[in-house]
Amino acid sequence: MNQSEHALQGAFEHKLDPKCRVSVPSDWRHVAGSGQLRLLQSSSYGLPTLRILTEEEYDDMLKTVDGMEEWSPAQKKKMKGKLHSKCQKGSMSEQGKLLIPKAWCERPGIESGEAIKLVGRGTYFEILSLENYQAMKISEDEETERLNEEVDFF
Repeated sequence: MNQSEHALQGAFEHKLDPKCRVSVPSDWRHVAGSGQLRLLQSSSYGLPTLRILTEEEYDDMLKTVDGMEEWSPAQKKKMKGKLHSKCQKGSMSEQGKLLIPKAWCERPGIESGEAIKLVGRGTYFEILSLENYQAMKISEDEETERLNEEVDFF
């Protein structure tokens, strides 16, 4: 299986419905597999975001902690504990609707009935308010412009 063939790619604007559900882009739905996802309260470029993790991404995060050779077993346990405490299992319906608990909408500043941005990041995607997306995009563009000097992708 080609990794790039099954990646969450692109950025989409969708509306959060009154029940705090968002329609996941159809190209992304097969990546979720059984529809089991993990919601993580996170940040990107200093802005609050809701990170939606596939099981693959969640497992990779746990492996990253395990791979931190300079950390003691106690430090690894604390970091994993924090990761577990900041996550909540979520699921996507057969129609591709992801339910976001209402309490989890507050921190990233997303509200039911409002437009939001879904940003693909390969094995996870982020949900942001349109305002935070615009601010994040400016910081991200500045950083990747500098990095692009080395790889010349864009």
